[in-house]
Amino acid sequence: MDFKELKEKALKLKEKASEQTQKAINYGATKLTESNLTIDKKEDIDLLIKKSKTTKFKNKETWIEKEYKHKSIIIFADEWSDFFKKALYILPVISAKAFTQNISVKLAKSKIKEIKLSDYNVKAKSLPCLVVFEEEKILKTIEWTQNILKLVKSFDLDINKQIDEFKI
Repeated sequence: MDFKELKEKALKLKEKASEQTQKAINYGATKLTESNLTIDKKEDIDLLIKKSKTTKFKNKETWIEKEYKHKSIIIFADEWSDFFKKALYILPVISAKAFTQNISVKLAKSKIKEIKLSDYNVKAKSLPCLVVFEEEKILKTIEWTQNILKLVKSFDLDINKQIDEFKI
């Protein structure tokens, strides 16, 4: 085998590997779309928003009542966009950060019957969009992939602080 044949084989292998990688990513994105991490019903959105309500807890020994504020995060995105492919690594990172703060996180399809994105301060042109709820009200909206990636790429695990300090 001469150098030219080796080079051709290497290029074919590279092309085949690239195809297989794309197939795996597309398969993963399709499975993510069908999973319970993705919201496709209005009822599911309403349930997640209700989780942002403040809860009260009374200690049975001291009878001291404490309030716990909760937040919920919904990431609205077009299910056929590149963001859903990126969500394969974005969602686990945001979920881990949110888990440390007892925050619920879900991905929502942008086209759901009975839902107007404008009700959640989301513009169709600014998808994907991360919406933070507290007390069943919109606390903050973070638009565009690069701004959502700032939350993901930060080494700080305190997602509450990151969201509060976030500036576009």
